[in-house]
Amino acid sequence: MDWERYIAPAAMALSAMPVFLIAGLVRGGRLHLVNGLDARRVRDPDRLARRLGALLAAVGFSMLLGATGLAWAGNDEARITGVVVALLLAVNGLAVALILTVARAPRVDGDDHHTGTRSGRR
Repeated sequence: MDWERYIAPAAMALSAMPVFLIAGLVRGGRLHLVNGLDARRVRDPDRLARRLGALLAAVGFSMLLGATGLAWAGNDEARITGVVVALLLAVNGLAVALILTVARAPRVDGDDHHTGTRSGRR
């Protein structure tokens, strides 16, 4: 059996595991793992943590699907190209969704944190 063709899919699948770990930690409320995000400055940190955790898990699943696709593609360059393009679109699309989710998260001002009023930023 040609084991060398499974090195790249195995490496990709293994590299998805830290993404799942981070997704679980973020979903559990450790928002500081996402670009140093301060949960005290966000209006609804639990909701944001669930959303970001789900998006990060989707990145991990897309990487696993990409690894499966690469294993399926074998040595067929057209299939490999298709899998790589699909993986690039999926992961980069999810990255944009992550960035927009963090950017659009309703913030609270430092003075208004205890009252829960929103800042003017959206």
